[in-house]
Amino acid sequence: MFVIFGKYTAPIEAVDAHREAHLQFITGLVTDGAIVVVGRRAGADGSVVVLSAENGDAALALFDDDPYISAGVVEYELVAEFTAGAKAPGLDAYS
Repeated sequence: MFVIFGKYTAPIEAVDAHREAHLQFITGLVTDGAIVVVGRRAGADGSVVVLSAENGDAALALFDDDPYISAGVVEYELVAEFTAGAKAPGLDAYS
């Protein structure tokens, strides 16, 4: 499991101009089971993503086609790798 921080590199108006396409992209990753939880950070300066991937490079590569990346309004940083111990019901597939 990995924690990734997204940091906005453009004013929020520029970020929000691409938000709908970005959210559609993220919904696909959630539906595919790659992303466990994701959301905009308080203060609207970026995001937090918890996801499952083979390794850190694969985790970051999931965002290669993100409209935010294409627009140049975000940078993603791998913050931590961890092994899920205790899990909420329904999250048994994640390790």
